[in-house]
Amino acid sequence: MDATVFATIARPLILVHSVCAIFLVVASTRHALVAIDYGRGRYKVHVGHVLAATVAALYVATMTLGALVYPTYRYYVRGLFLDRHAPWASNLFSIKENLATIGLPLALGAFVLSRVLDPERDRVMLPGYIGLVILQTAIVWFNLLAGLWVTMMRGV
Repeated sequence: MDATVFATIARPLILVHSVCAIFLVVASTRHALVAIDYGRGRYKVHVGHVLAATVAALYVATMTLGALVYPTYRYYVRGLFLDRHAPWASNLFSIKENLATIGLPLALGAFVLSRVLDPERDRVMLPGYIGLVILQTAIVWFNLLAGLWVTMMRGV
């Protein structure tokens, strides 16, 4: 008998979680480039709307999948291996999860702002929007790399 919920499907869940995370990095990076272009006077507003919605949806999906597999990870990977043999990896994972929690409202905030912001007229709000998108993108990149690094130490 498995000690955690979803333990029997943890590996497929991790695979789908990883695929979502990769798509999230791509969409976030593209969104950051479009936001930076807003600051340069190049406005692809429709593309920005689509990317903001895509990033928000992928962020929620990625976090949900990670939350489903977390009990299995916590018991089998962190509890039985990482805390004893690679505490740095255990701590890195905790940092990753904390940053993911911070990044979610950034992604959702960028989505909401993308709907109300007109980059040509709302020049005062533009630096905040660009900063929000870039910070969220940096978090997503860090989390993808940290997650892969920890998984290379020990996966579910």
